[in-house]
Amino acid sequence: MTDANIQAYPMSRDAGCPFAPPPQYKELRETSPVTRVRLYDGREAWMFTRYEDIRAVLSHPAVSAETLNPDFPFLTPGDKVSKRAQSFQRWDDPRHATRRRMLMPHFTIKRVEAMRPRIRRMIDDIYARMIEIGPPLDLVEHLALALPSSVACELLGVDYDNHEFFESRFAVRLDRRASAEQVAQANAEVMAFVEDVVRSKYGTNRPDLIGQFVTQRVETGEVTHEDAVTDATLLLLAGHETTANMIALGTLALLRHPEQRDRIVADPGLVPNAVEELLRFLTISQSMGVRVAKEDFEVAGRRVAAGDGLIVPVAAGNWDDSAFECPEKLDVTREARGHLTFGFGPHVCLGQPLARMELQEVFSTLFQRFPGLRTDIPFEEIGFKFDAVFYGLYDLPVTWDAEAARAVAAEQEAMA
Repeated sequence: MTDANIQAYPMSRDAGCPFAPPPQYKELRETSPVTRVRLYDGREAWMFTRYEDIRAVLSHPAVSAETLNPDFPFLTPGDKVSKRAQSFQRWDDPRHATRRRMLMPHFTIKRVEAMRPRIRRMIDDIYARMIEIGPPLDLVEHLALALPSSVACELLGVDYDNHEFFESRFAVRLDRRASAEQVAQANAEVMAFVEDVVRSKYGTNRPDLIGQFVTQRVETGEVTHEDAVTDATLLLLAGHETTANMIALGTLALLRHPEQRDRIVADPGLVPNAVEELLRFLTISQSMGVRVAKEDFEVAGRRVAAGDGLIVPVAAGNWDDSAFECPEKLDVTREARGHLTFGFGPHVCLGQPLARMELQEVFSTLFQRFPGLRTDIPFEEIGFKFDAVFYGLYDLPVTWDAEAARAVAAEQEAMA
């Protein structure tokens, strides 16, 4: 491949097929699965588009997630600003593993399952407000953002009244079109907010995640105040943005595939499997899997040199037909748990049990509680986040059979 043919990265999804990853992934996987791409600043990096190669890179000990490495391949000027403040997810082992073990008890399956009844009550409250407002309304604002904001605020001990503040700043941080100055300003405002939250936990031994982390790790001197602020910001961002976008985009995908929606309505036992398939099919992370080689190594017969940038788009792996037959089909009965949406290797997403549980609770009830749920605008007018770090929808106007929804709500209340 000559320099003139090197493609630019990031690549954009096709507006004509908005659920699919960028079409170049499939083309490159078939013709040049390990290739060079050009970044915004003119630098080049290796990109891998096969499922097995992506897993191999993400788990290789010679691969680094450290954004302080001078060779790290940032994707935008704003990306470079926001990721210079290193959370533990941008550390390498053994330091990364040590911090991860400190936080892991808060995200065990047992701990998350204990939260499930509380999440159900939150969802019931959100549904009640939606029914009271009545159709049409924006599902992004009233459900997709509202639920993960409520969960993140409760988990971290943050007042929910602040949700609009951090939602607006996160939107700037995650917008690929935002300038470095805009990202820096949003980042500074979020960090100042979280700084106040962390400081408020000192000497309190509060039961929320940040309260316990401050008591057990910061006040004991194991973790610095600055690191606690950075990590709390990551947890707030990751716990909010990923789930919010999956709720909105997953709802739309099921509305566009009514036969799949009807399957989970008829058999709620399919919902956990359906969540895994939606995670694979949609792969909302558009920037996960950016790394740098810290030593020479070989993958897929290609020699990678220390200092080379590495791009491993997990969406490419999730649509690799060698791993998932007919990946372009949404099939809620598919065994999709091997997907790469939460990453792979030592930096796999810590909060994935919580994200899965929230999505399961929404998709096991949404279509039953809102009979006739459907979009209120033509599909072509829906605003997709083509230029965001996490793919999703800016809004999703929906309507439903209001009388039937009130009847279902009354029945649910009578059974409670």
